[in-house]
Amino acid sequence: MRKPAGLGSLLGAAIALALAIGLTVFAYKAVKPDVWPKRFGEVVPGKVYRSAELSPAAMEEIARKTGLKTVIDLGVAPDGDPRDRRQQLTAQVLGLKRYKFNLVGDSTGNPNEYLAALRLALDPANQPVLIHCATGAQRTSCAIALFRMASQSYTIDQALAEAQGFDAKPKVGEVTRSIAPEVLHALRDGGSIPGEPAVTVVPAAPVASRP
Repeated sequence: MRKPAGLGSLLGAAIALALAIGLTVFAYKAVKPDVWPKRFGEVVPGKVYRSAELSPAAMEEIARKTGLKTVIDLGVAPDGDPRDRRQQLTAQVLGLKRYKFNLVGDSTGNPNEYLAALRLALDPANQPVLIHCATGAQRTSCAIALFRMASQSYTIDQALAEAQGFDAKPKVGEVTRSIAPEVLHALRDGGSIPGEPAVTVVPAAPVASRP
């Protein structure tokens, strides 16, 4: 007659199962951003998307699924940084236009850069377009809040409520409230924001693939 499993055996099996589940969850969380970016969102179906920094695999997947034409990078990494080079090379390989801005990680920076990014995103010739920064939470949330107010009649409170759903910090609200009047006015009038550095909008410089 078979003896029932002892308490020690059952406990050992439970621990092994818990470890297996934990390792599976860890592996999933580690791999998922590599094939699909964090904080991905559909802003306007078929036209405008948002996300965090993309791996080459993630950018390829999004381009395939959305028919992406243009990438607007709000400042993942400085010129010459390996991360910036990787982003540009991936865009080139996939045949995407890529525009790069130099906004600060907490969403501060030259408001004319937000203005220029909005004009790119609103131009049907550039769509479908992806707007992203490093984490997809601060600069991207500010840009999308401005986009919502400019093109979809969102109030600033509605736009910032959405931003909180993408983990935007209170600083994003402060910056958005501060720059929104001038950015939206310049967007309507076709000018720029006086007293701030002018922005020249050109696609990011191509890079050569290493042998």
